[in-house]
Amino acid sequence: MDQHTFYIVMTAAAVVIVLSFIVQTAMFMFIYSAIKKLTAIAASVQAKAEPLIAKTGPVIDQVQGTIATVKESVDRISTQTKEAFDKITVETRAIAAAVSTSSQEIARLAQHQAEQLSQTLDYTNSTMQRQVAELDSMLLRTQDRFEDTTREVQSTVLQPMRELSAMLIGLRRILETLFSRNRKPIDKAYQDEELFI
Repeated sequence: MDQHTFYIVMTAAAVVIVLSFIVQTAMFMFIYSAIKKLTAIAASVQAKAEPLIAKTGPVIDQVQGTIATVKESVDRISTQTKEAFDKITVETRAIAAAVSTSSQEIARLAQHQAEQLSQTLDYTNSTMQRQVAELDSMLLRTQDRFEDTTREVQSTVLQPMRELSAMLIGLRRILETLFSRNRKPIDKAYQDEELFI
């Protein structure tokens, strides 16, 4: 193989390597933009979930406040009941019924808010899992295409270059044999020809 052919082969290999680095850089830029989009989606979901959490906190505080108020009322009523049991019995039952109804309504509201928050978080989790699976699938397809392109370049560029190089070496040996003044006897083998065959 002469020096010029060697330079051509090395240049082609360098071009293939540079192209592979460019494709990898483009893939990493695409992955980076997809991750930024996923981060933005997660931030928007978090922004939507925070008001729900903020709404649930005051409801729970209100329930605790109501329970504390009810407890104080019951204590006060029980003290008054000892003094005038017959007069306050009717009032105590009415207040207990109102407190019970309010407490049940507040508990139902708190449970409903918690269920909505749980559903929102489940939806966010499934959406993110689906997005990650799609991103993984896209990366696998890109990798397969890159490998197919590399194989195609090797079969269409490097293989013909090897064949052309072999043909040129053979042609050179034929011309040297035909036009050489110092012909060697036929029974002596040429070292290059042994490697060629």
